[in-house]
Amino acid sequence: MSNSEMEQGLESKDAAPMAREGGRRYGGVAQAQREQARRTALIDAATEVFGTVGFRRATVRSVCGLAKLNDRYFYAAFDNMEDLLRATYAHHAQTLLERLQAAIADSAPTLDARLDAGLNAFFAFLREPHAARVLLLEVMGVSPETDLTYQRYIFEFAKLILAMAETPPPTGDDAQAQVRIVGLALVGAMTNAGTAWVLMGYQDTQACMVASCRRVLRGALM
Repeated sequence: MSNSEMEQGLESKDAAPMAREGGRRYGGVAQAQREQARRTALIDAATEVFGTVGFRRATVRSVCGLAKLNDRYFYAAFDNMEDLLRATYAHHAQTLLERLQAAIADSAPTLDARLDAGLNAFFAFLREPHAARVLLLEVMGVSPETDLTYQRYIFEFAKLILAMAETPPPTGDDAQAQVRIVGLALVGAMTNAGTAWVLMGYQDTQACMVASCRRVLRGALM
């Protein structure tokens, strides 16, 4: 057998992991994919742990145990538990933001239709109790760095609410500041209503929550 034939034969063997683009492959899965899968598993586990016992009582061991991963994989993905909390919050905030954007985009082009679509998407998301607790409760007051992550998404939600208004955008610094503050106040109102709904065990119907919150948003956006 020639040297070239031997080399081709070696390259065809599946048993020997080969270094390829995206990292070394094991069982046909690249390193980057395995790392992302472990990160997702840790965030899913953290959602359940934070949403059950709370961030301050959660431990690396409890999260890793639920994710069925060794501690070393935790520290390969996150610096500490607060880093995991920020990632978990960002995951759920981004998921909610995208659901709201999709619902509003698919609704009829009227303020009431957009409000109903967005509010229904919001309250449907809050029916996932562990994710809702991470989004609404566990991230608050942990540290200045975590507060920045929270504030970044609050501004995104405020911009989404304000974009539904039928009035032209304001001109002038003072007018723009007032609109920005109104947007943040509306996010706060929706957050408080949603938090109370979750903590009271979804006592009121979703239709009642949507109708009540629509009145608040509609009055501010008209």
